[in-house]
Amino acid sequence: MIVAVVLALALVGVLILHTRVRRNLAQAQGQLAQARQAQEHVTRETSARNQRLVQAERQAQESTELLREARAQHDHVRAETEHLISKRIPALLSHLRAPHVIVPGVQNPALAGTDVDRQHRALLDALTRGVREEGERIDEAAQSVIRGAMSRVQTQALRAQDLLAGVQQRYSGDEHTALLREVLGLDMFNELIIRRVQVTGIACGATTGLSRDDTYLVDLVVGAISRVENFELRIEGPANHLRRRIGVAARAAESILFITAELLVNAVHHSHGTLKVTIAVHETNSGAAIVIDDAGVGLNEDQYARATRLLGGAQQVRLVDLGNPPHTGWAAIGRQVAQYGMQVTVKKSAFGGVQAVLNIPTALLVEMPEDSRPSVLAPEPVRAAVPSAGTTLRPEPVAAAPTAAAQTTAQTTAPVQPVAAAPRPEPVRAEPATAPQQRSGEDLAPLPQRRRQAPPTPRARPAGGGSQGPDSRLLTTPEEAQKRWGDFQVGAEAGRREALPTEQHDITEGN
Repeated sequence: MIVAVVLALALVGVLILHTRVRRNLAQAQGQLAQARQAQEHVTRETSARNQRLVQAERQAQESTELLREARAQHDHVRAETEHLISKRIPALLSHLRAPHVIVPGVQNPALAGTDVDRQHRALLDALTRGVREEGERIDEAAQSVIRGAMSRVQTQALRAQDLLAGVQQRYSGDEHTALLREVLGLDMFNELIIRRVQVTGIACGATTGLSRDDTYLVDLVVGAISRVENFELRIEGPANHLRRRIGVAARAAESILFITAELLVNAVHHSHGTLKVTIAVHETNSGAAIVIDDAGVGLNEDQYARATRLLGGAQQVRLVDLGNPPHTGWAAIGRQVAQYGMQVTVKKSAFGGVQAVLNIPTALLVEMPEDSRPSVLAPEPVRAAVPSAGTTLRPEPVAAAPTAAAQTTAQTTAPVQPVAAAPRPEPVRAEPATAPQQRSGEDLAPLPQRRRQAPPTPRARPAGGGSQGPDSRLLTTPEEAQKRWGDFQVGAEAGRREALPTEQHDITEGN
């Protein structure tokens, strides 16, 4: 029994030990599983940490690349901005003064079309608008000052002209020849001053400063010739091809005279050969035309383009666009042309110079009254005579046209009505032949023709010339009036030629 008890106790002990061992083994297995789980967790954490580290390294590399690109972009923008400041803006300012200067684009082609390029262009556009607006404001202020100054100078010069005209009338006798010569020289100088003041003021937006009544077109042309220095030596004409009593409305009379004078001055200024400047007046389907031809140096393509732009008057011209010294002639003509709806065209003349044509619309023309006549200084129309059957065609005798009688400066510039001569007989024409194939007088080539000299009347005439009317008043015939004016103008021009210097050159004349 003792053995059985011992064996039982031993068995119990073994069972207890086995239970403890199994419990310890189970605990060890549990700890091992936990350790494995912990190891797996650590492994996963390590893998994630490694991935985050790789991603961080990759992001660091990308950041480095972006930083490098940003630095390169910054360098490009900085270089482009320096190029904008040092090259493009000065070129833009030069382009605004001289359009032929080219404004460069972006320095780096890679920046074309980018935000930097658009921002720089916006900056240049804003600068352009600012400079132009400021330039226009300054130019308008300068033109306003010039208009006021020229208006005062023109007023004083016109007063001086009236005083000189009075002196000429008071001292017109033979005993005052020397004084009259000096006065005529001063009168011519004063006329040139008035013309220069007038063109400068008109180019700056002023009016002509003079007013006229309805005036014969040919009288205006004759008056324009007198505003040109040494006109008797440099200008041939005018040739009057008008067939009707065409006049210019009062509102545009002085403007047409001014435009014609400036075109003549420009032609004379650029003509230095033996050929004179010619001028002719024609009637057209749309009104009338004044044609001026010279044999001067002519114009190149750029100058023709500039002349067309200025003479058209469509674009506003600033003082800085007129050169240094400013040439205001074409700009002033353009303002008058745009105001009255006229047209001035220039092209190459037959002699290699320039042909300028002033087209006057019908709206500015009027039919002069029957009881009025052009001044005695105006040339007779160039007409064609038609021979009758069995006769030969011969030109009518031409009376010597008083070239010197191209006008007195007081008459052509003062705001008065044109001088009306006594009624003159119409030029005699032969009746056309009755044959159906005979052409009319208008179809034949025009021939120079003047009125015939009337034979002296057999009745007694008062001493001193002229005739006596029914009311015992002394009447002056057109021929006598023409002779008197011609003699007076011959002496007047001789005085002007002696009073004026032989060498003169005004660099502000022309164009």
